[in-house]
Amino acid sequence: MKSFIFPIIFICILLVNPFLAMAASTPSGIPLEEVEDVVDQFASEHIGQSTVGASIVIVKDGEIVLAKGYGQGDVENNVPIDAETSVFEWGSISKLFVYIAVMQLVEEGKLDLQEDVRTYLPEGFLTRLHYDEPITIMHLINHQAGFEDYVFDLGYSDKALVESLEEGLKRSEPKQIYPPGEVVAYSNYSNALAGYIVELVTEQPFYEYVHDHIFSTYDEPVEAAFVPNDPTSTVETNKVNGYLPAGVGEFIEGNPFYVSIYPAGGLNGTALDLAQFALALMPEDGESPLFESESTLEELFTQTYAPTDNFPGLAHGFWEFPGSQRTVGHGGNTAAFSSHFQLVPDERFGVIVLTNQGGELHFTQELMTTLVGLDTTKTTSSLPDTSEVSGSFQQSRKMDSSFIRLYYSLLMMSIEPHDNESIVVSFGGESAIYQQVQPYVYVLDEGAPLFLTMPYLYAQMEDGELVKVSSSAGDYFPNSWMNQALLILLVVSCLYLIIAALTIPVAFLLRKIRRSNKKSTKPFIGLHLLSFALIVNVGIMAFRMLTDTARRFSEFYVQIGLNYVLLLLAFLFFFFCMKRIRREKTSKGLLFLRILSLVMFVLLASSLIYWRMLG
Repeated sequence: MKSFIFPIIFICILLVNPFLAMAASTPSGIPLEEVEDVVDQFASEHIGQSTVGASIVIVKDGEIVLAKGYGQGDVENNVPIDAETSVFEWGSISKLFVYIAVMQLVEEGKLDLQEDVRTYLPEGFLTRLHYDEPITIMHLINHQAGFEDYVFDLGYSDKALVESLEEGLKRSEPKQIYPPGEVVAYSNYSNALAGYIVELVTEQPFYEYVHDHIFSTYDEPVEAAFVPNDPTSTVETNKVNGYLPAGVGEFIEGNPFYVSIYPAGGLNGTALDLAQFALALMPEDGESPLFESESTLEELFTQTYAPTDNFPGLAHGFWEFPGSQRTVGHGGNTAAFSSHFQLVPDERFGVIVLTNQGGELHFTQELMTTLVGLDTTKTTSSLPDTSEVSGSFQQSRKMDSSFIRLYYSLLMMSIEPHDNESIVVSFGGESAIYQQVQPYVYVLDEGAPLFLTMPYLYAQMEDGELVKVSSSAGDYFPNSWMNQALLILLVVSCLYLIIAALTIPVAFLLRKIRRSNKKSTKPFIGLHLLSFALIVNVGIMAFRMLTDTARRFSEFYVQIGLNYVLLLLAFLFFFFCMKRIRREKTSKGLLFLRILSLVMFVLLASSLIYWRMLG
């Protein structure tokens, strides 16, 4: 009889609290006692093959249930990663500390989320605004200030180039290309500007504010610090090396990342440092050490933007993820590090993933999704035809004011129907299948890990026309016919003028052989050579930028100046060629080639100006 007592008691407990059985598991349903085995198995498949190293910490109900390092922090010297001591670059996870600081000051009545940012900034601080509508602090938090993605002067591999936050913001101010509040375009500048406002309002350096009002509130001391801006920082002593993949099982050491606008991505620290942050954001009784009032923490996690109802968006700077339960967090990338930080507040569950590899997706995306799950619930059976959302789309996060404009225009996302209820999405050379779960809302079904960064897509229709595709992290707009046409014209004109320039030596030899003394082709030779030099110079500029993005814009001043000189000289030869055509009588074939050369030069010059290739 006694053998039945304990089962009966256990069943009664479950009836009283039916959630007890789920309490000891991840949001995706993995029992906590099996989590380490799951992570170990995942690591055995990827560490040393696709990923050089990772540090994983999982917290649940105020406790750290897993803290473990995998792989190498120094491949050459075979130094393993230790979750307790190995320091990583956090990248954009740093942005979360700006949002916490802002909410602390809102709680104190020192900041208003709906106030024009110019109220807090020095007179005339922003010089490249294009629209009359004010930018609010909420716009900065929601990445809706309308700024382009300015990639110059963002990060450096040499700490000697780092300036003060104020000077860094002045040097890297982007052009405003969208009206405030209308488009979500991820912006490092917006976040750093909010951090600078914190600095102005509190009258202390931002790194110091974070130490005094965030790090110092934790139950345990942390090593994390902004590098190299915090002069008291010692985190570089334990910092692991960062790497880039060079093939299966092969990795090359990458460059460190130093940044002037450091609130947007300058924090370095351990995974356990971030675990303390997670615990502070998910207190047992709702009383976070980060805020005076429980209501501030509740407000922090309320949605502040979403493209449509029942769709993940932003919660005061925290990106929402459609996990099996509502999930909020942020990812991070630097030149040679990748990271992810996610919380499931309702379950007091959190995951921290830090890797010492640039662009890593297996741990930061696949493992993260394995632990928090993905909501793929279909809410209705009445769904529109998937053919309505086909096309190619350009991301809103782009640079518009320099020669990198063309590069962003090539980063197209394409969508085409897969069947009546699903679509195929292609981006960055990868593809995935998305299932439609409610009208015009699609959820990732299968595909490359890249697409876990945008697990939901929403197609916004107006009068039967697709005007925008949104993910929780940004918007995509239909590619314009003008962009496509001008890209084709640029390619055609470049190919023609390159071939024409390369044939000059052949033509010269033929004239020598024939002992021809014709001089009428000299203006055309000059035009072809100058056009060729212009194309080569622009190509070198693009190559330098794409092979090392940690550059100052000033590094290109000489080449930009050379572009203007070459173009001016080419136009002079263009007019000489026009005169030559008018004065000389030639065969129809030669006349056609000469006119074609002039047309191709005009197309080249127009395309270079449109694509901002001259600067």
